[in-house]
Amino acid sequence: MRTTLWLVRHGQAGQHPEAYDQLSDLGQLQSQRLAAHWLAHEQHFAACCSGQLVRQQRTLATIREQFATAGRPLTEPSEWPELDEYRFDALVRGLVEVDPNEPALQALLQAPTDRRHWIPALRAALLAWGEGRLDAHVPEPYPQFRQRIERLAERLREQARATEGPILAVSSGGVISAFMQQSLGAPAAAAVDLNLALRNSAVVTFGLDSAGRWHLQSFNALPHLNEPADRNLWTLI
Repeated sequence: MRTTLWLVRHGQAGQHPEAYDQLSDLGQLQSQRLAAHWLAHEQHFAACCSGQLVRQQRTLATIREQFATAGRPLTEPSEWPELDEYRFDALVRGLVEVDPNEPALQALLQAPTDRRHWIPALRAALLAWGEGRLDAHVPEPYPQFRQRIERLAERLREQARATEGPILAVSSGGVISAFMQQSLGAPAAAAVDLNLALRNSAVVTFGLDSAGRWHLQSFNALPHLNEPADRNLWTLI
């Protein structure tokens, strides 16, 4: 059984913390460019799925629209809750409860629309979450999140057995980085650095071996945005 899994982080989302779960115009362009690259290289997918979040579904829908326009429609997509991102707002509220004086948190609370504060605050919240400090204050304690990623790995194995072809899955940075961390056997803290490095519409690929183990093949690839003029299309948030 030879299967390649193509995990894609959604395109750039909304640019206000109150309306983050949407696909921005730039995020749509990133998704269109990715689809165009795949079409130019004769890439096909035996199955496709996304999480239930708007930004994930719109990214996949944009890719599917491009394939359909080119006369190469993809299979009907599935919605997998295992691909949903963690709740950043819930993690921030949890951090307020356990460490209200955290400098990165204070900077975010004082200027919540300033995107320069989003990543430092997210890093602080993720580290606290991974250490178990937020478990009593968030809807999804970290052990439950890890179990969800384990379920995702198994569900993807089942999908691979059913389709025997490339799988496209659109998710978010937290899920993709945790999937990578578990497959690599890396420390939990490594997922934070992987998460914060993953760009919008970036591709992470895995191969499935005969023993049912996922092996990382590529990380944070942007083959659709690789010209010098495309650098202004690289985004993290």
